[in-house]
This record gives sequence, C-alpha cells and structure tokens, in this order.
Amino acid sequence: MRYIRLGDRGPKISVIGLGFWQAGSRLWGNRGGDVAEKVYVIVGEAYNYGINFYDTAEIYGGGLSEKCLGEAIRRHGIRDEVVVASKVAGYRWIEHSILKAIKRINNRIGFKIDLIQHHWPPPLYAPICKVINALEKAVDRGMVEYYGLSNYNTNLLIKAIECSRKYEPISNQVQYSLAYRVVENRLKKYMEEMGISLIAWSPLAKGALAGLRQPKTLAQKTDPVFRKASTDNELQGVLRRLADKYKVSKSVIALSWLISMKAIPIPGTRRPKRVREYARAGELRLSGEDLELLDRASRKYLRYWGVEYSSLSLNRLIPGFLQQLGIALIRGI
Repeated sequence: MRYIRLGDRGPKISVIGLGFWQAGSRLWGNRGGDVAEKVYVIVGEAYNYGINFYDTAEIYGGGLSEKCLGEAIRRHGIRDEVVVASKVAGYRWIEHSILKAIKRINNRIGFKIDLIQHHWPPPLYAPICKVINALEKAVDRGMVEYYGLSNYNTNLLIKAIECSRKYEPISNQVQYSLAYRVVENRLKKYMEEMGISLIAWSPLAKGALAGLRQPKTLAQKTDPVFRKASTDNELQGVLRRLADKYKVSKSVIALSWLISMKAIPIPGTRRPKRVREYARAGELRLSGEDLELLDRASRKYLRYWGVEYSSLSLNRLIPGFLQQLGIALIRGI
C-alpha cells in the first residue's frame, strides 16, 4: 500500500480509503441486525491490507454508521493507527449547531475523530464564513484535529478559504469517477494549487464501474451517473480489456485511474471480500498507454454533467430546517 499526506499539513493516509455510507443505510437496504459485525470484519480486512482511512457521516443510517465504525475500530484496538473522518450535515451553519453535532459524532464513534467535514454547502441565505469559523473553533477547542469540506464547488471553496482566520481546509470531498469528471474542468486544478486533497466519493459510480449493469438498491436506481455508466459500452469495454490484461477486476482499474489522478477514492462495500480488490488498486500502477485508453473512453464525461461541479447543489435552495426535517423523518439516508 502507498501512503500520502492529507492536504499540506494533515496525517499520512493510504492512497485509497473506505466509505461507510452503506453501513446502516436505508438507501442501500443495509439495516439488518448484522451490520455492526459486517463493519467489524470489513475494518479488520482493510487494516490488514494497509487501508487506514475511513469516512462516515452523521446522517448515514441516522448515526448507525458512525456507531458501527467506532465500535469496530475499538474492538480491533487500532485507534492510534487509523485516520477517521466524519461529516456534519450541510443544513448546519450556526456555530452552536455545528459544535454540538461534532460533540455527538465523537460520542457516537467513541473517540475524537481526526477530520470533520461540512457535508454540503449551507442554504443560500447562510453565510459561508459562519460555517468555516465554526469548524475552525472545533479545531481550536481540540474537538477534532483538522477540518475539510464536501461538495463545495470552486467559487464556494474560494470563499471558504477567504473566510478562514487561522486554519484552512485540508480536503474537499466531491463526486469523481471515470463517469463523472466535472471536477477536472476547474475545481481540481484550484484544489491542487491550494494544497487541498480531493477525496472522491462514488468512485465506482455506485457499482456501475465495477461492472454492475442493473441497479439493486434505491441508491443505485435514483442515480443518473449509475444509469449512464452501466450502459456505456465503450467505457465498459475498455475496463474489461484492462481488467483482463492486469488480471484484476474492473473496480481495481477504475480506482487505480483515480489514484493516478491524485484523488483519494473512498469506495464503500457491504462485502468484506471487496476490500482486497480495493487494496489492490492502491498497489497497481497503470501504464501511460492504458491511462490514455481510459481517458479517451471517458473524456465525454468532462462536460456531460456540466462545466462546474454541482453535486448536491440543489440542497442550497431548500431551507435548512426543511432539510433537517426531511432527513430526520427517514432516520438518515
């Protein structure tokens, strides 16, 4: 496994991490009584293969994801050897609400997390500076070590950095995959200039880039990127040829491409056996010729979904209290 630094001043992490949205998620149909045990096994496998970066959020499973992840890490006795990130919901923008949410996150996980992220930009009426200054205060108070952002486009990220008084964000978690390359138009370049790490969520387009052709869960059925990628015969064909060449799965090729693009993919899984595939992506180095093949097959996705990054941007049009009420009613996503 290879390791890099998160941001210019953050901790050393594996070039690939794991996302735990699927743990306890209703959208993924994963709320059975064995969720905690599955997470325990997955974390153990990940640690054994050198994957030391784990990401979750307060709204995943209504907090169940955080509880299961924290319990697994404590049971394995590896707290000091892993980097744990979570996210406060984007509807939070008032300092008291953000700090209280971070305290609850630490309580659910069972220890102080390393990285807190603002899950999506706040409602249009909410000042970005209030969010940033609250996150800075969380660092100053020792509630977390670092803070980052999530789903902030270029203009919002520029504003966030302008708002910072003492600490700048070390990361921005955004949607990025072979089937969704919008970030390359502007956002990714700016982040690299500022020394901000790009954490890639949905790096396999919810399984489409792993070869899944038919959606099985609500999360997949409602995702237009999944639908497009799963029926893209050109891209699927290149992935298959390269998978056969390197004797790995399609997912390894898709994740290796992201790593070559200096992104930190955080694929999720409900199956421990997938962890070995993901770890392989952290070791494989694709040739320049093969990277070019992937680029040509996916270049259309640079602008297919737009020119500027916009994932979760519609949330900004919804008042915060309505966002919070909707998520509370379904007990998390």
